[in-house]
Amino acid sequence: MSTNVTLDDVAEAAGVSKATASRALNGKAGVRPAVRTRVCDAAEALGYRPNRAARNLAGGQTSVLGLLMGLHDFRRNVWGMAMLEAFVNQADALDEGLMILGDRGTPNVTVTNLIRDGLVDALVISAAALSHEWIEELLDARLPTVLVGGHPQRSDIHVVDVENRQSSRTLVGHLLDSGRTRVGTITGRLSRVDASARLAGWCDAHESRGLEPDRSLIFHGDFSRASGRELALTVAAAEPDAIFSGNDEMALGFADGLQAIGLSIPDDISLAGFDGLAYLDGCKVHDQVLTSVVQPFDRIARRAIATARELAEGGQPP
Repeated sequence: MSTNVTLDDVAEAAGVSKATASRALNGKAGVRPAVRTRVCDAAEALGYRPNRAARNLAGGQTSVLGLLMGLHDFRRNVWGMAMLEAFVNQADALDEGLMILGDRGTPNVTVTNLIRDGLVDALVISAAALSHEWIEELLDARLPTVLVGGHPQRSDIHVVDVENRQSSRTLVGHLLDSGRTRVGTITGRLSRVDASARLAGWCDAHESRGLEPDRSLIFHGDFSRASGRELALTVAAAEPDAIFSGNDEMALGFADGLQAIGLSIPDDISLAGFDGLAYLDGCKVHDQVLTSVVQPFDRIARRAIATARELAEGGQPP
């Protein structure tokens, strides 16, 4: 297999012009399906690899997307590592270059320069970074942007997210239907869309069964494992028979905190979470797999990458 196969060689083998071969390989309109198939088959048989640098120069793009996540997402945080792995895997599957950018909570000169100099075609931002004002400036830049997770105020930005409210309602309903009568919840910061939606789902599950949600059983964390651990004594004093944690990290910390004060799961308190981390790294809670809403990380990453690319190329995805 030659490493010097050119577009001219592909066009000749397929019996078409160079321009037609180029349109076929780049997915452009105006090429009959049979011709596109013939060109693609010829390219594969010859081992043709397009000169991406030349193609990018001609099209004014880099074929690279930026992924901005908070550094806190990676510090002993299984969710952050699972999301990062999903994006790396899906970028590879979609043949996209991916530049990983770390948010330290302060204006990032590197990110600003990347946008100013056009070194990425589009940006994917984890909604966990929205607590920083400088991120809002990125959202107002001309660079196409996709959020993973919702924005609390804006509806003008493309978002890829799971259905947090209904999923939470379903899981809390499962706890209530299994005989639990005092189901509490540990929330993340309610300034975040996912945290407030999951709390709303907790309320919905009670109200749909004719039950008044007991506000004294709402406890506020920050989605970190440490906050779940620190709340264990306070929660236990309220005597719930079950807890729905707004994410698995807090749930696992809460389980550690209960063990430290001599209580156990599920004998003393049933526990459920959100994210499905137990299915990713084998997390165990007192030898019981944590009951949880499982987030489809690969599907989220694939949709976010595809949406960012479509925006970068002038498309209008939903």
